[in-house]
Amino acid sequence: MQDASPIFATIAAARAEGLSEVLLTERVWSCHGITCAMLALDSSGMTRSSQAQGIVHFLGRYLQMRRLIEPVLEVRACLGWRSFADNLFAEFADSDSALRAAREIHRVIRESGLMLTEDEPFRVCLAVGHGRVLDNGRAGVMGEEMNLVAKLAEDVATEGETLLTESGYRSLQDRASLRVAAGRCTLSGVDLDYFRVCD
Repeated sequence: MQDASPIFATIAAARAEGLSEVLLTERVWSCHGITCAMLALDSSGMTRSSQAQGIVHFLGRYLQMRRLIEPVLEVRACLGWRSFADNLFAEFADSDSALRAAREIHRVIRESGLMLTEDEPFRVCLAVGHGRVLDNGRAGVMGEEMNLVAKLAEDVATEGETLLTESGYRSLQDRASLRVAAGRCTLSGVDLDYFRVCD
């Protein structure tokens, strides 16, 4: 099976040329490096809902949620997005746009009245970051900041919350009116500072 990853194709070609690791790294970043904001979404309650009512029930609710937020991504000038399992990842030109999208996503889901179960509303956990990453085409972006964003959404944020990486927070143009609470966690043995948006 042919690998459709542009990044892996560049690595394979560089290795075939016999480039050193330093030159290979330089080529990959030169060909694929971009600076952007990233948003990661993790659905709350997938495991609990699937065990109680089956995976098809959850996927149906997830699809409804996705249809609710797709217009938000479009309006907020999302550069690209994709979903896997109960997660969604998106890129934006800047952190302000990504944060506005995050707030709007929470709002439209809440106001829709979408329910995960008869007693539990559907909610999501969000994280936003900003930095230099590798653009892997339709597969999205890869890099340290993307990894941090995904980890925060999956492992740290609780339902209805938006977290910002330190870089995501520092890159915001409009911080004056933003209320945040600083936090720190350890993920995979790495200490990570982040900010919780206080809406």
